[in-house]
Amino acid sequence: MKQNSGSAGNTNPQIKRTKLVYCLVALAAFVGGVMIYTFFRNTHNIALFQYFSRPLFLDSMRVPVSVNTLWKYLFVYNLPHGLWCLSGLLVIRAVWLTNVKWRAVYGGIFLVVISALEISQLSENRNGVFDPLDLTSYGFFAFVESIAYNKFIKRRIL
Repeated sequence: MKQNSGSAGNTNPQIKRTKLVYCLVALAAFVGGVMIYTFFRNTHNIALFQYFSRPLFLDSMRVPVSVNTLWKYLFVYNLPHGLWCLSGLLVIRAVWLTNVKWRAVYGGIFLVVISALEISQLSENRNGVFDPLDLTSYGFFAFVESIAYNKFIKRRIL
């Protein structure tokens, strides 16, 4: 396996195309999480709206869904967090695609930070409700991303 750590790896058009695809998929994952959050969650208690005014049209966009099964609960409450985690990991993978060492360092830091933010919700000093399924979704999406990379990307470009 050839390993590029400098700018020479960035001249390969296949690597550039792969990085662009990673960024586009990261954007799609982020927007998907935002859309699930916007359409299916109660947006009245989002911390963001403590600092910015809440758009009035959000109420008309909400799709009321009864969260009476595990699958619906996972879709409404955990999937957005997992998609945001996936989005961050994809951006990190795109930036350090050919540098395994730094990709692992920054990917690990990213996972530790988002997990710490979730765990810190146990404290009353932080807004939010701790949900261990969010931590599970982080791990699941990190695992899926690494499997997809190893199976479909790594073998073709590196």
